[in-house]
Amino acid sequence: MATLEIPLFPLRTVLFPGHELPLNIFEERYKVMVSELLQSGGVFGVLLIKTGREDGEAVPYDAGTTAVIEGCTEIEGGRLLLTTRGRDRFRLVRMLPARPYPYGEIEFMNEMVDPVDPRIQSALEINRVTFPVYLRLALALSDQWARSLDLPTDPHRLVNTVAPWLEVDEEAKQRLIEVESAESRLVLLAELLDDLIVRTREKVEAYHRGKFASLSIVN
Repeated sequence: MATLEIPLFPLRTVLFPGHELPLNIFEERYKVMVSELLQSGGVFGVLLIKTGREDGEAVPYDAGTTAVIEGCTEIEGGRLLLTTRGRDRFRLVRMLPARPYPYGEIEFMNEMVDPVDPRIQSALEINRVTFPVYLRLALALSDQWARSLDLPTDPHRLVNTVAPWLEVDEEAKQRLIEVESAESRLVLLAELLDDLIVRTREKVEAYHRGKFASLSIVN
């Protein structure tokens, strides 16, 4: 499989393809990276940090998402405010010498899907039904209502669309980035949603009990 050498940006967050990621750039090494990317129009890789710090030496996970810069504004103090968007999932083949920002060799993940595979279609429909249930419960905690959702029918796009909305830690989201096959990603997503629905329903019930109890006291 062909590989590509790109700048890398280890962060404390997971980026999914198609989603926006605002960045506040203040380190000189990343200002250099941004300047070069603005000239070349190239991509950079966002990787979740496994150990270390964003502003120091960080050891990232070996799977992430490429991103492109969609907007750049310089503010007081020389900081750069970026608007970036995720493109494609990749696997880190190896780290390369810094330039001065982190640099690495990557290969893109295979996202080919058999459109008639019954297991994939079954897992896809389960998630298309389950996610709206979770979202309605999550919004109910702040007395909001969910509108009807037009969820993707492509397995990978569905996972990428839904995952950022999940109230789970970044390591759980990282697993959704790392798992390569569509079926495995859908199964993992379904497991996360099942657990979230149980926990969120309990929170909603407790919230309503407290809300109605306070109304009774006032009356």
